[in-house]
Amino acid sequence: MGKPISLFSDFSKSENRTTNYCLLVLKMVYEENPRYLAGALTNLLGDEVIGNQIGVVFSQQEKQGNGIPDGLIVQKPITIFIETKNSNQFDEEQLKRHLQGLDNKNGSKILVALGLFEEEEARRLPNIQTLCQNKQGEIIFFAAKSFEEFIECLQLPHLTKNLADNIEELRAYFDKQKLLPSWKGRLDVVNCKASFDEIEYKENEINTQGGAYICPASGGAYSHKRSEFFGTYRDKKVEKIAQIRAVIDVKSKESAEIMWKNNKENKSELIREAIDIVGKRRPNDNLPYRVFLLGQLYDTNFIKDSRFAMQGSKQYFNVAGQGKTKTAKEVADELKDKVWSQILGIRV
Repeated sequence: MGKPISLFSDFSKSENRTTNYCLLVLKMVYEENPRYLAGALTNLLGDEVIGNQIGVVFSQQEKQGNGIPDGLIVQKPITIFIETKNSNQFDEEQLKRHLQGLDNKNGSKILVALGLFEEEEARRLPNIQTLCQNKQGEIIFFAAKSFEEFIECLQLPHLTKNLADNIEELRAYFDKQKLLPSWKGRLDVVNCKASFDEIEYKENEINTQGGAYICPASGGAYSHKRSEFFGTYRDKKVEKIAQIRAVIDVKSKESAEIMWKNNKENKSELIREAIDIVGKRRPNDNLPYRVFLLGQLYDTNFIKDSRFAMQGSKQYFNVAGQGKTKTAKEVADELKDKVWSQILGIRV
């Protein structure tokens, strides 16, 4: 028999404690109002998966077999298995065993892998995704979700103060356990001397504001960690900073793959924008190309004060605020006229 969900967890493994706290908050949400849990799970998994399956359904004069009862109260069966890891490394054989366990359940069946994911969801545990899509018989829905997405699904309107405070405590726990994304607050400083003049969009080039950086879609020097901000470097200083909207690999005139996106913009529109940019700026070059779609670029003057120029094609800095989300303009203003050695201790 499993252990009960408790405020006073005695689990020794941090992953078990994390699962306990996640379930505890979901339980609190449900006890406050079953519709809140339905809303949270819909935010996490989608309306097509959850629908109206959380909470009882009341109806009357509805035919059932050969009779028509005056009143009907129904609770649809739904089973959700959750496997939690404090990383993005999951044992696929373990997940397959969970799928086998779900085979014996009635009603809707859902398996959730909750982990430290940063890449796009379609690229998380693709083998399990494919296995569920190709599964014969009753469908099992599979979702690989990050801790950040779990917290976001709980951001519901009209929560009581106590419940909202408990959710914020869970966020603080995630943060303390380093379960929230490391890309937030990361500045990717890129040596752009050869391509500096093309980064800002030319007037009427494309229907958006901001900029774009293009490099080959290959590893090594052109492999970048997911980051929140982009800095243009040349002549021993960072001159401009922008928020990274998305990074997209353009493979052909009609095909592209989102490596990651940092906002809620429409994926198909981002892909079309990246393809259009490559078509305008690299019409005769060989593909694939990696396109950084940027927000508005803000002037700064972040100076490399050591003797030599930047070694390599990129350098990362942690510019996160203490519990505060920063804009690209705020980062640019804070770094203006500072030197790299002043930011010791925040280099990633």
